[in-house]
Amino acid sequence: MYIKLTSIDAEIGASKKKSHNWQNEWAVLKSGLPIFRRKTKNSCPARSVYAYTININHKEVHRMLLNEIINEVGMTKRAVKYYEEKGLLSVDKDNNGYRNYTAQDVETLKKISVYRKLGISIKDIQSLLETGDKSILLRIYQEKVQEKVLKDSELEALKQFIDDGDADKANEALDYQTVENAIESLLPGKEWGDYFKSHFKPFLNVRLKTLEQKQALQNILEYCDETTLKVPFIMGIGAKMIGGIAQETRTADEMIAYYRDMSESEYERLKEKVWKGAKMKNGIMKYHPAFIAQRKMQKELQNKGYNDIFIPNLMVLSPTYAEYKKALDNLNDRMCRELGLYYDSNYNLVIKKDNSK
Repeated sequence: MYIKLTSIDAEIGASKKKSHNWQNEWAVLKSGLPIFRRKTKNSCPARSVYAYTININHKEVHRMLLNEIINEVGMTKRAVKYYEEKGLLSVDKDNNGYRNYTAQDVETLKKISVYRKLGISIKDIQSLLETGDKSILLRIYQEKVQEKVLKDSELEALKQFIDDGDADKANEALDYQTVENAIESLLPGKEWGDYFKSHFKPFLNVRLKTLEQKQALQNILEYCDETTLKVPFIMGIGAKMIGGIAQETRTADEMIAYYRDMSESEYERLKEKVWKGAKMKNGIMKYHPAFIAQRKMQKELQNKGYNDIFIPNLMVLSPTYAEYKKALDNLNDRMCRELGLYYDSNYNLVIKKDNSK
């Protein structure tokens, strides 16, 4: 048996961004507390990964590592690992713990990509992979015809895939129905998946129509794939005690209108709520473990380029979110100016001494 190594250069991670100076950006939370956002520099270096061929009984078996396979199948590392955890594919590992993917694994992942673009559940995907039962795909095809959500070219691609099983052609012709579908498929599971649902769900019900949107999605996926979103233990316990993070029930249009068209009386009520929260966070609660953990998480996230990469690309990806953020920022700027509030470099809330409120 012999092993043949081939070096493959791969650019991994988010695109390099120019660093910015400190800038006060505020967001009014439901609790009435502002959050400071720091713009920072973030970049990920190029890495080298390897594909290799093993000769077993005079038959060459080509194997790939994780960084290579994500480029081959158009998925994130998180997605590949998630589908492995769900039992949709079984991957060998070498003595060092590295996953080794075969051509069969590549084909399986490409089929999973097609199935997820069609909105097929993990359970049904498992059945499709194990039995090859085309009745599920035929049912999906009929549903898509009746719903009229796919273009004629996409319907034809789906029909062709049912006939010949060519995942490459199907993936090229099909696309995710909405940004939300793409996030669920490419950033599955908890962590970033849950973060999107709890913070941005109303703004994700949009289709990818432009090249700029597709590039923005790719930038976000690369950023999330390389950035760990770790919620401090005490914050997680607090969320569980109150029954979890509340899901936004308003539509995107309702959220935009709330901040853009707020009456003066409503503004004053919100302003008073923010002021009370600011005094609480600037007082003895400043040293509460939950607030300390929150500040640490905010700083770590911003230092990883949250406002350099994630937010700007989300604004391109979702025009409704861009409109919402503009309305929110305008309100924040006014409120923080009138109240004399800002955060220092360690995310400690500061009330200006000359504030006579």
